[in-house]
Amino acid sequence: MSEDFEKRLDFDSDTFEEMKRDMNFVLQRLIGNMQEKGTSEGSMTLKIDVTMVKEFIPNYDPDIKGESREISKPQFKHKVTSAVKINDEKSGSFNNEMELVMDADTGIFKLVPIANTSQRSIFDADFQQDKGGESESNPESEPGEGLEDITDELLGEEESENGEDDGYSYEEPEDDSEE
Repeated sequence: MSEDFEKRLDFDSDTFEEMKRDMNFVLQRLIGNMQEKGTSEGSMTLKIDVTMVKEFIPNYDPDIKGESREISKPQFKHKVTSAVKINDEKSGSFNNEMELVMDADTGIFKLVPIANTSQRSIFDADFQQDKGGESESNPESEPGEGLEDITDELLGEEESENGEDDGYSYEEPEDDSEE
């Protein structure tokens, strides 16, 4: 048999020329992607699946006995992949100064401000105002309901809403435009 038609099965031969061309293409893309993404790590993988197909063919070889003979035809399938390592992450935590309690009405856990400690807060039980079994934190209550209005005490009792003097002087701007 003439060597012109034979193909060596090694990576130095031209048998795997298409695979080597694909590897070179993927290598160039990998390096380009690494530069574009500004990363210093990447990888390239070559996978070769080899399937051996057995066939019986008519035998015309005078050195082999029988009407047919078995041959093996290897099939090679390749896949070249690359990956650029890009670390992209977000992290956070939820760590607050609230305590976990079970809501007796719903049976669902909830977080509430820590109350009734040496540090006094508006959430302490003795600061909560009780209106017929409803505290002012009741979602059905109007905002500010049950709070004393001390606005006049802080600002003085001058009426400013009906145009009366509120204690602030105001001068009309001078009109510098010529008519």
